[in-house]
Amino acid sequence: MRLEKRTQTSSLAMLMAPLGAVLFTLLVSALLVLWAGAPVGKTYSLLFTGGFGSVFALSETLTRAIPLMLTGLAAAIAFKARLFNIGAEGQLYAGALAAVSVGGLQGAQVLMCIRRCCLC
Repeated sequence: MRLEKRTQTSSLAMLMAPLGAVLFTLLVSALLVLWAGAPVGKTYSLLFTGGFGSVFALSETLTRAIPLMLTGLAAAIAFKARLFNIGAEGQLYAGALAAVSVGGLQGAQVLMCIRRCCLC
């Protein structure tokens, strides 16, 4: 058996791959929910309502998801550039710490902090 690299990927395959992954995940999750003895439909309904059921729930979902998506995007860019990056989680925490520390400063302290960061 020999593997050959495709020259082109069909648009149907590009659509079906993520869709198939989501459906497979929902199926495996449903099996685990059944194994635990809970109703699958009600479980998925509560999960959807808890994440997207109100403006507050949606804002909390986005608040927690966007930093993870940006971290994944940063790792994807590094991998696309053929750089191996295993420190994405640490970079996320360092960026959060820097944002909190700069966010707590006022007035001229912010400018001094930015100057120091640029000089290093």
